[in-house]
Amino acid sequence: MKLNSSVSAVITGGASGLGLATARRLAAKGVKVAIFDFNEQAGEAVAKELGGVFCKVDVTNEAQVDAAFAKARAAIGQERILVNCAGTGLAVKTASRDKQSGEIKAFPTDAFDRIIQINLVGTFRCIAKSAAGMLSLDKLEDGERGAIVNTASVAAQDGQIGQAAYSAS
Repeated sequence: MKLNSSVSAVITGGASGLGLATARRLAAKGVKVAIFDFNEQAGEAVAKELGGVFCKVDVTNEAQVDAAFAKARAAIGQERILVNCAGTGLAVKTASRDKQSGEIKAFPTDAFDRIIQINLVGTFRCIAKSAAGMLSLDKLEDGERGAIVNTASVAAQDGQIGQAAYSAS
């Protein structure tokens, strides 16, 4: 796919880190970018810097994801690129002892579930919504309608201490 001003992209987690770097790189090629992020202040600043659109969204919320895609598509058109960078972790051992009291503690399952909802279910939610939108596009000369890229750090492979939820997601 040729990256130019005829292409639109959605970047989840686009207000910081790898998402921000990706948004800047795509915008430098002329791609119209939509920044999906939970951080409104940073997201608005990035969208302004890149001439894109900011969509405040929690990827765990179906209605917010739908609204964000609708807003982005109204502003820059149907995306041909989705890059999923939204994600988080929580460095907590699966089981540990409190250093002062000696009390044994287990990883809180509500925190584990929150990370799974963001990193796994939220990513899939955005994939499904974007892929459905891409099906409405005509094929490009190389036969594709779009591209979806999902990111993760090496911690997803390593199973590092305190990264059970991140690795699982």
